[in-house]
Amino acid sequence: MRKIILLLWCFGGELCPAAESKILFAENFSHGLTNGWENTAYFKKPSTYVVARDGTNAFVHGIAEKTCSALTHKLDLPPPKKLTLRWRWKISGVETNGSERDLKKFDHAARIFIAFDTFIGPARTLNYMWGDAEKVGTVRAHPKSERAQIFVLESGNARAGQWISEVRDVTADWKKVFPDRELPKIVGIGLMTDSDSLGAKLEGFYADIELLSE
Repeated sequence: MRKIILLLWCFGGELCPAAESKILFAENFSHGLTNGWENTAYFKKPSTYVVARDGTNAFVHGIAEKTCSALTHKLDLPPPKKLTLRWRWKISGVETNGSERDLKKFDHAARIFIAFDTFIGPARTLNYMWGDAEKVGTVRAHPKSERAQIFVLESGNARAGQWISEVRDVTADWKKVFPDRELPKIVGIGLMTDSDSLGAKLEGFYADIELLSE
């Protein structure tokens, strides 16, 4: 009888313990950028990424001025049943003439992306972006390739200068943009502040990055 009651409670969603999360990757930048991070410039003049501190909190400060590069970290993680990404970020301001649709205006103060192994061709990526023009909640392909999908989480200058905490169900996001493909192996994570298209000075700040599985 006791087992039956416990099962009823679980199915009712009241007393079942929450699934424990396992940390697959975590970075708080307290040890600088010596732990596997690389400034990847894609044949362009690289943006600057330095570790700064606010009291006891360390973060990456990305600075772009007519530059474009990503701060990347290689991974080799099998896809979990559920993948979650958490982090904090802020910007100094957006490129007011920027665009998420026009490659000639595609400059952004902050984005974070996850790269997935797709065996043939460039890796597919999910990009979480602080947008210039598109509304929050916009999901669209990168103007250069549909293998890169963009999720606009913040947009414009209304919250510039504020630290914002973000949480994404990466598995659900993947299914939304690649519904006919299973979640592949995770091969990298990256941060990107760039301004090679229009040339304005842009600054992004990144902290407390975690990849979690359930």
